[in-house]
Amino acid sequence: MPSVLIPFADGVEEMEAVILVDVLRRGGLEVTTAGMADGPVTASRGVRLLPDRAWSDVQPNSFEALAIPGGAEGVNRLKADARILEAVRSFHRHGKWIAAICAGPLVLQEAGILQGRRITCHPAVADRLTATPRTEERVVIDGNLVTSQGPGTSFEFALALVRCLLSEEKSLLISKAMILPL
Repeated sequence: MPSVLIPFADGVEEMEAVILVDVLRRGGLEVTTAGMADGPVTASRGVRLLPDRAWSDVQPNSFEALAIPGGAEGVNRLKADARILEAVRSFHRHGKWIAAICAGPLVLQEAGILQGRRITCHPAVADRLTATPRTEERVVIDGNLVTSQGPGTSFEFALALVRCLLSEEKSLLISKAMILPL
């Protein structure tokens, strides 16, 4: 079963983080959340999340996919962390799946992997996205890159990643079980 690594930093958008983890695990994917340090992370609305492990305790290259949740403060912390940027570059070099939602594509831009790619992001950060134009689509899949706009597109984003890593059938089964529109 494919494995997905999701970094959590203080300021992460809790809906995006939790919905992503939940939907991927419903699909049977092996999901590991990794905090930038040991202990809980305080999300953007004050919700405290307990990552599975500290980033220093994971081997990013052992995962098949990397998914970056949004949240302005969390994204600022992730894009300032050399370990995260190197992981993004490594996943890109090896053609592995990379996903980012909301402000998360700014981490990908900082890592230098967005040139010539079709992506989307939250409208509030579109003016900071200089490497490539933002599309208006709710979820964009371009090769091994999946991007989405924000909290309201979290289910679509997570289900798109399930489709990419598993199958359309699995994505539809999860959607139906959660009573989401098909």
